[in-house]
Amino acid sequence: MPRDYRVFVNQECLDALPLSGKRREAVIQFFRGLGSIVHRGGDFQMIDPESSRRFEVSHVAGFAVTWWIDGPVYEVKVVDVQAITD
Repeated sequence: MPRDYRVFVNQECLDALPLSGKRREAVIQFFRGLGSIVHRGGDFQMIDPESSRRFEVSHVAGFAVTWWIDGPVYEVKVVDVQAITD
């Protein structure tokens, strides 16, 4: 059974969410469960051209949540949350 990862969320990511409501709760629930599903990856990946780090992006309740896996220490870092606009 894979080991769960600890999840760290940048404070600015929370500031991008509504102050209350179902969408905020859905994203918070995603954060809470991310450590146990990290092995599935996001909906798509991006490579940072400067660091060559692979970022995962997950769509959750109308937000794009960007995160990366720090495998050696079993941690996930959530680094960005942006509202998805059509």
